[in-house]
Amino acid sequence: MKNTIKITLLLMMSIFTFNSCDDDDDELVDVTAPNEVTNLMAIPGDSKVTLEWEEPDNVDFAQIQVTFTPETDLVQPIPLSPGFPSKEFSGLENGVEYTFTVKTVDWVANKSVGATVKATPAEAIVLPPEEMTDTRDGRKYKIVTIGNQVWMAENLKYIPTGATFSPSSSGSNGGAYTKHYYVYGLDDGGTIDDVNNNPAVKANFDTHGVMYNWYAAIDLPNTVTDPASLDAYVAENSEIQGLAPEGWRIPSDEDFKILEATLGMSAETADKTEYRNDNSEGMKLKSESGWLENTGTDEVGFNWIGSGRWKTDKFQFLTEFSYFWTSSFSHYVTKEDQNENEYQQVRAWLRYAKYNQNGVGRAAWEHFNGYTIRCVKDAE
Repeated sequence: MKNTIKITLLLMMSIFTFNSCDDDDDELVDVTAPNEVTNLMAIPGDSKVTLEWEEPDNVDFAQIQVTFTPETDLVQPIPLSPGFPSKEFSGLENGVEYTFTVKTVDWVANKSVGATVKATPAEAIVLPPEEMTDTRDGRKYKIVTIGNQVWMAENLKYIPTGATFSPSSSGSNGGAYTKHYYVYGLDDGGTIDDVNNNPAVKANFDTHGVMYNWYAAIDLPNTVTDPASLDAYVAENSEIQGLAPEGWRIPSDEDFKILEATLGMSAETADKTEYRNDNSEGMKLKSESGWLENTGTDEVGFNWIGSGRWKTDKFQFLTEFSYFWTSSFSHYVTKEDQNENEYQQVRAWLRYAKYNQNGVGRAAWEHFNGYTIRCVKDAE
């Protein structure tokens, strides 16, 4: 009998507690929307726009919803799951400005006001090559317009006043923040006179330009001597002129993604590493000659040739591979020098191509490698 009374009382208390919790929940209904997305970007292409963003860190963030105007026959809003911070919208009309609104939604359907961005799709416009003059040394370069960008159609040949070319045995493989410049085949290094006095080396210089380590490419200030000062420098400079002429810059990783999107590469593919190939982007960029096997179609006048590289203590891969630095820092790798002292080795983003590959490679490799540079013009 006592046990029956005790159980009954416990049940009544449980029911009362449950109802009380329900009443409290009614008073504490979540009405706060998640934070907005950040770094929202719209990259226009031919009949399409690709959106990229960074998701909020709210624990109850559940979904992205995208709407845009003018509307198409696509049912809106477009729901997108977390973890995929980009979306390509195709079937758009070239020349029409579209306004995109990206809202965040939580698990109880609270929506943010939304972040907006505008973009105008456009057919890739390829104009005949023109020329620009680098006023620093008087050298002329062919340039080409691809979509909304203007690129050099030749590799950079500039070195600063007073700088010399490093021999093939010299480099900055360790943690030293030094700049190096190379010309393919100039094994002993030297000056521009040494280049001009060697016909084979002069031919390489005229065709392939100069190879730079990453510090030289971005013209790293002498005040940058350790990871802390390098981190501060790249954080303050999202676009870096580096060794580019006035009005131009060393292209960032994002600049190359825009070029690739213009040629038909999706945002999802562009974010990957190694060879990426949606629409034979490498073939469209590679020249019709200058490779071990002439496989390029050079549809856009970019004239990407097989310029090889310098690595560790030698020149490699002339006509087989080609590499372009970007200005974008990637990450550090902890290494040990010959005395077993640890240092932070820098990795930076680059692009590369191979004579028998149709795609464009993307990787983050050692800062001390010697690669060529293609400059992109600053937006006007």
